[in-house]
Amino acid sequence: MLALMMTMLMVSDVELTRAQEARQAREDKAQHLEAPSRSFLEKGLFEFKERRVMERFQEGWHGFHPLIGGMRSGAGFAFGAAYQRGGMTASSQVSLNGYQKHELRFAASGIAGSKLFANVRGGYQDFTKETFYGVGNASKKDDRTNYGLEQFQVRAEVGTHIAPHAKVGGTLGWIDSRVYDSSMNNVDDQPDYVEAGAFLDMDYRDEPGNPRRGARYLARWSSFQDRTSDRFSFNRLDVDVQHYFPFFNDRRVIALRAKTALTQSADGHVVPFYMLPALGGGEGLRGFSDFRFRDRNLALLTAEYRWEAFSGLDMALFADAGQVAHRFRDLALSDVKTAAGFGMRFNTAKQVFCRVDLGFSKEGPRLSLNFGHVF
Repeated sequence: MLALMMTMLMVSDVELTRAQEARQAREDKAQHLEAPSRSFLEKGLFEFKERRVMERFQEGWHGFHPLIGGMRSGAGFAFGAAYQRGGMTASSQVSLNGYQKHELRFAASGIAGSKLFANVRGGYQDFTKETFYGVGNASKKDDRTNYGLEQFQVRAEVGTHIAPHAKVGGTLGWIDSRVYDSSMNNVDDQPDYVEAGAFLDMDYRDEPGNPRRGARYLARWSSFQDRTSDRFSFNRLDVDVQHYFPFFNDRRVIALRAKTALTQSADGHVVPFYMLPALGGGEGLRGFSDFRFRDRNLALLTAEYRWEAFSGLDMALFADAGQVAHRFRDLALSDVKTAAGFGMRFNTAKQVFCRVDLGFSKEGPRLSLNFGHVF
């Protein structure tokens, strides 16, 4: 009995000694606290975000705003400037690939104290090195050819807010296109179009430039009437559905997107190849070249898992699956093109200002640099 009591006392003393040591270690640690260290990149991005460098850069000076990016896929690095005064904005951009884009826009909201809004845009653009691989899901990479596309456009949009997050309206415009420096034989007849259409946009995203929760539903119908030869008239329906599911205090997001573009024309009419819906590049089906697949109908599914690496930088894993087809009923799972990869999104709280994606497909890896979010 005495031996048992001695053993219990020894165990108690050991446990007490261990508790004292643990308490002493916690006290020593509390007296020598060190701030968590950041890497060079993390420090730079933290300072960049905290000092609102990008926001101040975009605010410009006396109405003048610098422009970086914002041109279509294939343009390369683009830069320029915009001047804004009231509802009027004039902008001009050029890219390293020789692309040009010049626009004049007018915007008005709350017209006469109502929920009406209007936007008018006119511009000229010259895309010097567009790519074309042929029409259809079976087009070959080796059949690539280049062409230039020059366009004059005028477009007006008028609508009303039917709810706090929803608007509906109509469009009317004119498009004059010219294809040049092309080895293709089917570009002799290049029509001028009158465009008319309607749209419904329901946007529940928390921050459209860098969404982490909510959804968006966009449907747009357009009719393009050939005013030159009455041979190239067609209608087009675009539907875009986006959903965002956040967790871990919005630091991680699962983003899903389903997008389709469908065209229809009367007998004897064709859709010019440069106006066909297209897949490929940094805006969809990453891992393939820009405008890799074109045809009358398109379907695209995208999933991204995004997480905040540290302040100012999000990482992402993505998977894209898409297809083009001559007829809507030919869109099928049996011939879907797929791509997957990872990327980085340099951002502020309200927008992604630079995005780098590395996509992999059966045609190899493809690195894309874009200024703005994919969706």
